[in-house]
Amino acid sequence: MAPPKSPDERKVHSVRPFSSITSHIDPMVLYTFLALLVISAVMLAFKAGTRVDCSNVSIALSSRQHGVNTSFTVGEVITFTFKADNAGSRPTGYSWDFGDSSVQQQGPQVYHAFAEAGSYTVTLYAGKCSWRQEVLVSNPAPVNDAAPVADIFPVIEGPDEALAGRPVTYRNSTPGAYSWEWRLQQPNAETHRESSHVYVFSSPGERILTLIVNGDTSRMVKKRIQVFPAPESRANEPFVPPPFPTPSPETALAAPEPEKPKAPDISDEQFRVMLTQLNDKQKTVQDFAPYLCNNLNARVLLNDKEVKTFSEFCNAIRGKKRIKIEMVNLIKEPDGCVKEIRVRYDKKGFLGIF
Repeated sequence: MAPPKSPDERKVHSVRPFSSITSHIDPMVLYTFLALLVISAVMLAFKAGTRVDCSNVSIALSSRQHGVNTSFTVGEVITFTFKADNAGSRPTGYSWDFGDSSVQQQGPQVYHAFAEAGSYTVTLYAGKCSWRQEVLVSNPAPVNDAAPVADIFPVIEGPDEALAGRPVTYRNSTPGAYSWEWRLQQPNAETHRESSHVYVFSSPGERILTLIVNGDTSRMVKKRIQVFPAPESRANEPFVPPPFPTPSPETALAAPEPEKPKAPDISDEQFRVMLTQLNDKQKTVQDFAPYLCNNLNARVLLNDKEVKTFSEFCNAIRGKKRIKIEMVNLIKEPDGCVKEIRVRYDKKGFLGIF
């Protein structure tokens, strides 16, 4: 059995670090400091995990006409694409500003066409990052609509067949032509230099006619002409004139209608003078018959009120010197016959005939 320990040996000697410091600081302050330290470490770790790298990012430009490029033309549809070169986290919420006062577009890839030529700065916004790209826009080159000049060969216009001894004409109508060389491929053939020429082939057979226009021998053309014998002359046969056409019964029966005689021409003033002479007994009713086509019952309108026949009117005014004829208006048929007369008169005194 072990001997009992002395009282000094029973005391436990424990070491307390910072005992001299903690003895002077409130424990709550230490706990608060430790809590803030832990929170700061957590926030730092979270921020490091969600950090967006704005570097190594570019804007890719392309179009169907120019491919990948930075120079384009007015009205050309350009594709703008966000392109990241790293595999880290990417920003969100893309917004494109094209620098031409147009509406901003959203998305990692957009399409836009510039309406005017110039240099534009395109800006892409994504989160806290932004990138810029210069774009040069020029006017399209003018299009030459002129059609290529065709390789035109001249054409010999004329028949492929002819009769011996009969004239036949060959011509050329090439636009812009100013000289021609017609020649038959036969010995001692002459060259003719007009736009058309008349040939008379003396004998049957095949002829070859050549033509050179504007001196261009590389475009010389040929035409084969087959000449046939002319038919035998019928000079010894008696001439039989063709029969005269006989008129049809309808033509023979249709006799022209006799033209109606036209009335002699007379003006309104001349007719008024004749009425004045009738009033003075210098004229009679029969003097007016040729102008009325013998219709002495023609209608007469007096002062736009009273209506009489012409014979009644003449009998009423003949020898009545108190009547003054002021105006006469004649209404005529197409053949010149007077069919109606308008008369305006005035009475010289208080006595009248009407």
